[in-house]
Amino acid sequence: MKSSTWYFLVWCIGFSLITTGLSQLQVVGQKEPIIALLGDDVILPCFLRPSTSAVDQTVEWQRRDLTPKEVHYYSDGRDNPDVHNPVYKGRTRLFEEELKSGNMSLKLTGVKHTDNGFFTCFVPKLVSTVKTSVIQLIVGAVSQPVISIVGPKDYGVVLKCDSGGWYPEPEMTWEDSDGNILPGGPTETETDSESRYTVRGHVTIQKTDNNMFTCRVQQHQINHKMETQIIVPGEVFIS
Repeated sequence: MKSSTWYFLVWCIGFSLITTGLSQLQVVGQKEPIIALLGDDVILPCFLRPSTSAVDQTVEWQRRDLTPKEVHYYSDGRDNPDVHNPVYKGRTRLFEEELKSGNMSLKLTGVKHTDNGFFTCFVPKLVSTVKTSVIQLIVGAVSQPVISIVGPKDYGVVLKCDSGGWYPEPEMTWEDSDGNILPGGPTETETDSESRYTVRGHVTIQKTDNNMFTCRVQQHQINHKMETQIIVPGEVFIS
């Protein structure tokens, strides 16, 4: 075999090994949604795997439903805040000291209701078939229910429960002191200009040994609940 042919074969094998190794790099994130409450700081995870430096890469965090779509833009070894969507200016950062180990996670501060959605971590210059990772952020809002006594009705007492500022839409239940669900009336729901929910419900209760009752408001999607208890004075009931 001629030496030139031999060197060509060696070069091809070496190039193939290098490109194969590079193509095995992947952008990975998290499949489960990130859940936060209004005002929280959150970290949206994104990494290069196997662990490889991202210092010389371009890293784009995007909300593709927005214009401009850039949430955070890193290129040429520095951030470029001038291209960020105005609603994210000053609210995002990468962990630049960890870029060398492939950590491209984004810290987002003071989450808002408008941050609900899907964020894309995109490494456009990566020699790989997997250059993106999409992460859903769910931002919830909760508030303490308020119970008031409406007044006597027949041989019972009507209680009202109000709770506003929720997101997503919650559900309301009533319980007695033994944890039994009480059959309340239909829950009324309304929204404000920021799409936050106010729920309101009534229940007619009968006199018990301790006259203690609970209004519970719960949002299963963000796994949060708030509850308030009331002890109704015995004299409120009609004898």
